[in-house]
Amino acid sequence: MVNESFHVSEKLSESQTLPSWLYTNREVLDVEYEEIFSKTWQYVGHMSQFTKAGDYITAEIANRPIVVTYDQNGKLRAFYNVCRHRASKLVEGEGNKPILTCPYHAWTYRLDGTLNRAPNMNGVENFNPKEFCLKKIKLEVFESFIFVNLDPNAPSMSSLYPDLFKHVKKYNLSNLKKVRVKETICQSNWKIGIDNYLECDHCSIVHKALVSKLDMNQYEYVMHENYSYQGTPLKGLKLDFPLGQGGRYYWLYPNTWFSFDPGPANLSIHQSIPIDHRTTKYVYTTFFMNEEITEEEEKLMAIDELVRKEDLEICEMVQKGIDTGAYEQGRFSLTENLVHHFHLMIQRDLKDVLLNKNR
Repeated sequence: MVNESFHVSEKLSESQTLPSWLYTNREVLDVEYEEIFSKTWQYVGHMSQFTKAGDYITAEIANRPIVVTYDQNGKLRAFYNVCRHRASKLVEGEGNKPILTCPYHAWTYRLDGTLNRAPNMNGVENFNPKEFCLKKIKLEVFESFIFVNLDPNAPSMSSLYPDLFKHVKKYNLSNLKKVRVKETICQSNWKIGIDNYLECDHCSIVHKALVSKLDMNQYEYVMHENYSYQGTPLKGLKLDFPLGQGGRYYWLYPNTWFSFDPGPANLSIHQSIPIDHRTTKYVYTTFFMNEEITEEEEKLMAIDELVRKEDLEICEMVQKGIDTGAYEQGRFSLTENLVHHFHLMIQRDLKDVLLNKNR
């Protein structure tokens, strides 16, 4: 499976990109689930979704179902969404329940994950309900955004992402309201979408409507150890522009980006979720400061839809090119620092495991 030339140089000017087989081999995704997605912080929701006891949401992380609950004391918890009796999924979607009831044999769980009732277990020897609580998952709330990590020993969000959202946190992001969620299927490897997002050399070619409003001469990017930032103001403004007066884009390794676009105060959270090694589900969650959508906000979402369509077409085109076998590895331009940074991180997490797997 592994090409021994799997090497991305630390030096941008001499480095090649990741090899093409990392975008086409189904075994690679299995390793990515275990070595990347199961060990990184993944966005699952926003505090505005939890207003009363019993509220819950569900998600899938690395193909594992999870549930986040909100109890009577205002505490959020995350668990594997798996009954401890016979492993059925407990709940779907999102909603409000005072008790989580398994649809298979009606075992019930409290919002803190403890077993409430286990029907038909009378007479079972040495059955201790405390040993059959839901399995906990690490959860953190960061600037009102809810993240989970399947790794119980994962470092905290604040240690991994210092100064994240520093340009926008003063606008009280907890006031954001989720107004729309849209999912799109892209016929390309999940990493292609990240490669595309982390450079804007293509913007003036592919996204003409978007960049016509922006001052691309002031475009800046900042690379941090575990995330990166890109931003530029509307024409006529400076880099300290207020929310909505330019674009600010934060990417969190490996597969989530937060886009604050020009227009009315807004946020769009993008998640690149692999379905298989050649198929990706993009989940776009849009927030505004009010739940009632204005005409101006509708226009902004229409522009976002156009940009996403343009990016999807490019990503599918790239996958088709990689699948021909005519492409093995590329080179970075000196403005593709953030893509290079991403490739180094993938190499860090996968190289040794993949090489050992091949021996």
